[in-house]
Amino acid sequence: MMDNNVTNLETKQNIVEKFYIFMSQERFLKGASLARIGLGLIILYNYIIVYFQRNVLYGPNGILGDNSINYSLYNLFPSQWYFELLYHAGMFFAFLFIVGYKGRIVSIINYILTLSFIRQGFLMTDGGDNLMYLLLFYLLFADTTAYYSWDAAKKKQKNRSSFSYQLRNIFHNFAIVACIIQVCILYFISGLYQVKGDMWSNGTALYYIMQTDIFANPYLTSIALSNDTIMVLVTYASILIKLAFPFLIINKRTKYFAVISIVFFHLGIGIFMGLVTFSLTMIIAELLLFTDEEYEKFSKLTKDMKNKIFSKQIKLQFTNNKEKEDMLVKSKKVIVLYDGWCPLCIKSVNNLKRFDLFNSIEFLSFRDSKILKKYNTDIQTLEKRMHSFNSKGKANQGIDAFIQIIQRMPLLWILLPFLYIAKILGFGQHLYDYIASKRKIIPVGQCNDKECNINYFTHKD
Repeated sequence: MMDNNVTNLETKQNIVEKFYIFMSQERFLKGASLARIGLGLIILYNYIIVYFQRNVLYGPNGILGDNSINYSLYNLFPSQWYFELLYHAGMFFAFLFIVGYKGRIVSIINYILTLSFIRQGFLMTDGGDNLMYLLLFYLLFADTTAYYSWDAAKKKQKNRSSFSYQLRNIFHNFAIVACIIQVCILYFISGLYQVKGDMWSNGTALYYIMQTDIFANPYLTSIALSNDTIMVLVTYASILIKLAFPFLIINKRTKYFAVISIVFFHLGIGIFMGLVTFSLTMIIAELLLFTDEEYEKFSKLTKDMKNKIFSKQIKLQFTNNKEKEDMLVKSKKVIVLYDGWCPLCIKSVNNLKRFDLFNSIEFLSFRDSKILKKYNTDIQTLEKRMHSFNSKGKANQGIDAFIQIIQRMPLLWILLPFLYIAKILGFGQHLYDYIASKRKIIPVGQCNDKECNINYFTHKD
């Protein structure tokens, strides 16, 4: 019996020791530094976007100036000079927070000024402010200037065996864990509330939300609502990912799926519902989930991809076997037919040519009668959508043609996930058609391969 007690005591001591070692080492420094920059940019954006309306909205005699409901530094002295001082101080310290100057002191001042600004203009917020000041508070105890900062360039070599160094790491790691727990609670509670709602349980919540003017993008709402099945699936998916999020991030493999899903979820909210700062704040919070080792692996992966891209480019440019090079390029060559009477199309083509590192795309105007005859496609179809043809003569149009173009431009591969998702969800082609229908065309003789005479603009019917 006594041996069992000793064994249990030793096991507990080992667990405590391992936990102490884990928490006393440097972790989550890069994520905290990136979160500092992201949150700082959002804060500065909130100041700048209403800068010329600041007196009307936040000033002593403004709409939100006499705000006695929420405690704020702005309410201490109802004078214009004091308001201007606080407002510009908030912008100044937000900038210092972004660049990482005097991290500890500036973080405290920035937190106080930002909290006062949020409380003063609580009617102007979109919900992201609640998580914003919670994260800013937790990050007061974290080292947010270890990377990508003014302070990082001046930091001296640390004595990793000292107790003060380990204590700082413990505070830092607990602060990041607190941020992660806060995000998990937010998603899980939000998911539970959605499950209890009738509209969420029957899959119509997003449909009704996007019917309201305040949560709708007038240019994209019709596209988003064009497919009822997609809307229902997205509604249920948002509930599932929120409820599963705290459990998915425990495993390294499922964590990436959870983060990517939640990022796309918030990108959709930002684009289709107009809640920009809310979406960005939630996305930035995801940066705290990854360790320094994971950021280093990602950095190495991107460098390897970059080296492969440029090595292939050099190989194609300087290979001695010119015939082999020509055959390789020809096999991947794509012919793109665009509207040569459209100034927007001409400008877009010229911009895309700059990214065609391998010269694997040939842009031709279908307004040329010879081109039209060669590819045997009626002009009404070509006027509606851009077409592309591969080496085997297979045609793609609209969003599919655009995807085929981007596939041959490594520097623009970052756009491919968004294009594929837009295509799969069904709104990609609709969005392309909408943009194409609004383009302007110019009568024959007024355009060349670089520009058009703007004096002859006519709207396309």
